[in-house]
Amino acid sequence: MLLARILSTDTIRYSFLVWNLFLAWVPLAIAVYMQLYFQHKPMHRVYLAVGSVFWLLFLPNAPYIITDLLHLRGNSDVPVWFDSLLVFSYAMAGLQAGLFSLYIMQGLLEKVFTKKVSYGIIAICVWLSSYGVYLGRFQRWNSWDLFTNPGWLLMDSLQQLTNPTAIKMTIAFASILTFFYLLFLSLIHWKTYESTHQRTE
Repeated sequence: MLLARILSTDTIRYSFLVWNLFLAWVPLAIAVYMQLYFQHKPMHRVYLAVGSVFWLLFLPNAPYIITDLLHLRGNSDVPVWFDSLLVFSYAMAGLQAGLFSLYIMQGLLEKVFTKKVSYGIIAICVWLSSYGVYLGRFQRWNSWDLFTNPGWLLMDSLQQLTNPTAIKMTIAFASILTFFYLLFLSLIHWKTYESTHQRTE
């Protein structure tokens, strides 16, 4: 769809979606790497903690792509419905990558902690990620600022904690992500139950 839009309009508008989707897949790539790593080596809490920190730092990129829906405009030669489907498809792909990475990380955490503790850690990660989406969309911070400008990023992050807009957006995004993650888990559990039930018949 993006290629068709570029060829038909001779403009590269919305090409940023490709980069944003790539960033959305980074936390999934980290989670998959950790899963494969611990399949062949014993679970080590320090390694898990370090990997989890890197995963969490990039996790906001997955739900962030949903905010690209704000770029929709009706003042172009392309129908609004086409642009809506285009951006929505990228947003859903990014969201799905984020949900899958949460699922993988929760599975790794359950090998070290109890199931309840793993749910609690994932819940904290969802809230931190939601706050990260706000910092990215409104404060225009990027993931690489964690390494190139960590001091200013930390200072601004602390200052924004009392910002009403930050609080509202964090709560809204956390609620949405929690809903979709629980829905994602229910679908996986239903599929697992169905497969198990069919084998026992």
